[in-house]
Amino acid sequence: MSQILANPYLAAILAYLSVLVLVGLMKARDIKGSDDFMVAGRRLPWTVLVGTLLATWIGSGSLFAGAGLGYRNGPSALWSGVGAWAAIVLVAFIAKRIRAFGQVTIPDIFQARYGNTAAGLATLTTVIAYLTIVSYQFKGGGRVLEIVTDGAINASTGVVITAAFAILYTVLAGMLSVVYTDVVNGALMIVGCVATLAYMLWRVGGLEEVLATAEAAGKLELFGHWASESSTGASAPVVALSIGVPTMLLLLGDANMYQRIFSARTGGAAKKAVIAWVVGVILLESCISFIGLVGATAAEQGLISDLGARGASATEFIIPTIATELAPMALGLLLVSTMMAVIVSTADSFLLIPATNLARNVYQRVSTREPTERRVVLISRALVLALGGVAYLLVDKFPTILAAAYTAYLIYGASITPALLAAFLWRRATAAGAVASIAAGAVTTLAWKFWIPAEAMSGWSPILLEPTFPATALSVLALCVGSLLSSPPQRSNWETKEQPGTTEV
Repeated sequence: MSQILANPYLAAILAYLSVLVLVGLMKARDIKGSDDFMVAGRRLPWTVLVGTLLATWIGSGSLFAGAGLGYRNGPSALWSGVGAWAAIVLVAFIAKRIRAFGQVTIPDIFQARYGNTAAGLATLTTVIAYLTIVSYQFKGGGRVLEIVTDGAINASTGVVITAAFAILYTVLAGMLSVVYTDVVNGALMIVGCVATLAYMLWRVGGLEEVLATAEAAGKLELFGHWASESSTGASAPVVALSIGVPTMLLLLGDANMYQRIFSARTGGAAKKAVIAWVVGVILLESCISFIGLVGATAAEQGLISDLGARGASATEFIIPTIATELAPMALGLLLVSTMMAVIVSTADSFLLIPATNLARNVYQRVSTREPTERRVVLISRALVLALGGVAYLLVDKFPTILAAAYTAYLIYGASITPALLAAFLWRRATAAGAVASIAAGAVTTLAWKFWIPAEAMSGWSPILLEPTFPATALSVLALCVGSLLSSPPQRSNWETKEQPGTTEV
């Protein structure tokens, strides 16, 4: 045990996690009601907002799956992020409108716009998808702890440690504890990733050496080796887009983003934060992808272990391998702290969302008496604990982080995003259309992923082999058909009035 605690990488991680808990304890004193716990009292300036948006979006899916894609596919790995970048640009145009809606959760929007059934389905879908996302944050944290301690802490124990800290941190002060440490996390991510990329380029002999190695391995093609990322036999462009489209759909409907925009001090502050956010996401995701590519070059040169020889899942851990096998101690400590910042900040955010959804959209609606603010906060904290336990049980249900991310993104994106965007952009959208859209997106995704055997898809068009395209298309079709065949909504359903604090001052 003493040898484990003497490990400098583990010491840095535990010190970082302890600081998070301390911040949570301090912020817990500021919780006066459910708005403080769920949306930070609706008083966040844009500078704080952009930090928490960045730290929330860049999680294990980017840090591990993104780096692994860069290792295997080179620059074409960025196809997985292009959808997110396009989505953020679109969100920038409607950020003020979102803030003016003045709600707390995505199901709140569905409740106001479409009614109880749609809100209930939105809550259920969000809980399933977001707990899957939380589970692979725990998995990533466990694997990092295993690598930095050279197996002294195994992955299973590492998962328990990561989950315990993330759950405790979220329970203490909810959104108030999350957003302010996310500013530090965002800065840590940028410094750590940029410094690592610069150092690695120097160690392997420069950009020309990286490009030459990548070209020899066929990684400079437009779609790289994307065809090998799926077992369906679809072409490389189809597979690449089947990852990029769910990412775009998730972000367009991401409850974390909406909840943070609802936390903004003004509509103008929300728009500024979203514009700065897209710059940060492009910088960080590109950096992470190229770290993976340079890591593959380092492996070719014998500077680090050849993770590619161990399979696709092993390449997802190229960044912790660089931190422990090649980076100087100072950079290694910064890098492992960055990894835990990424993991914990994303885990707590995606854990808080289903807890607040259930507290507001189930508990508060079925309670026979009007619950007090203190009671709502207590229930929210209890739900964080319970849902954290459920997420822990999901850790081993997917073979790779990429597989878990893809499934969660698609279930949520295809089910929620079309009707959610329609709530702001299409006045003719109705409750019947929203319910049909959610059901079509979820059922199609599950059918393609789990119910239709691979042999039954033999001879199908390549565009139908991956569930992304049929699930999205049927969800949008169901929304349009269901809305047009039902009576138009009343004006009060789609007309929003400016909420207090939403105008720029």
